[in-house]
Amino acid sequence: MGKRIGFDLGATKMLCCILDDKGNILHRLKRKSVASRKAQEVYAAIVQCIEECLEEASISLAEIEGIGMGAPGVVNFRKGIVLEAPNLGFQNYPLRKQLEKTFSLPVVVDNDVNLATYAEARKGVAKGMKHVIGLFPGTGLGSGIMLNGELYRGSFGGAGEVGHTIVEPNGNLCGCGGYGHLEAFVSRSAIAKDVVALAATGKAQTVLDKAGTDYRKIKSSVLKKAVDAGEKEVEKAILRSAWYLGIGMANLVHILNPEGFVLGGGLVERFGSFYVDAAEASMRKHALPSLVKTVRVLISTFLEDAVAVGAAFLLAEELKGKEHG
Repeated sequence: MGKRIGFDLGATKMLCCILDDKGNILHRLKRKSVASRKAQEVYAAIVQCIEECLEEASISLAEIEGIGMGAPGVVNFRKGIVLEAPNLGFQNYPLRKQLEKTFSLPVVVDNDVNLATYAEARKGVAKGMKHVIGLFPGTGLGSGIMLNGELYRGSFGGAGEVGHTIVEPNGNLCGCGGYGHLEAFVSRSAIAKDVVALAATGKAQTVLDKAGTDYRKIKSSVLKKAVDAGEKEVEKAILRSAWYLGIGMANLVHILNPEGFVLGGGLVERFGSFYVDAAEASMRKHALPSLVKTVRVLISTFLEDAVAVGAAFLLAEELKGKEHG
């Protein structure tokens, strides 16, 4: 059986993994995303990352069955088009077509957190669950929905934009330009904006030392160091994010009646159960007891590799479907 490439295209990093037919990672290569909002420059960096990964692993393109690609933003899965990913400069970008042309291989392209959720439901912590929601707070707030054992994509692939549900009309400004969206209270970017004010007023010395007052430099690792140093105001900002995430989870419990949630992303990777327990407590406080009683809240198994692993699994499913179709 052939090998597959799973690729996680993020706003801040790119991760290329080569996996065997059982889903085991044979080689991985992580690179910073290019600091560009020009689609062609981003695409060139994707190609370079894939080529470098193959070279490092001493694996030829002839051994590869196909490429699974996870992209942020709104993706038309059937057509392989990234409809909107502003951080990458993608607007109606035919990513699948471009990759198939460059590598002469079958390609699938889907939303990154759809794929992370898929990985957890197929081989990870949510294995066996048919109704599961993935929430991945990081630079933004990504989400994926699985219903009846299948990814739910909506009419053309835009379902699951939980981060842009409104929790406080006229609330914080979201990166998309809207106000009061869940992402504007939960994401690391939102926390960083709060923490900048703390740093400037001497209430977050660690943040000031490590990142100054530029919120774009305040990564999850900096926030973790500040909390570990006992900076209570930063800790409160983290817990406020978790509290709002719990409200979003309660809303999803009421609408979709899931068996469980899988939480991942940069904030969960850094803060683990400290963050997840606070989000779960908020969910249970805000949801109807009869609906929330059996809901499980789980931490992603694959963490940083989840998107790439899910992309490879989805590619395998698509290839199998074509064989039998």
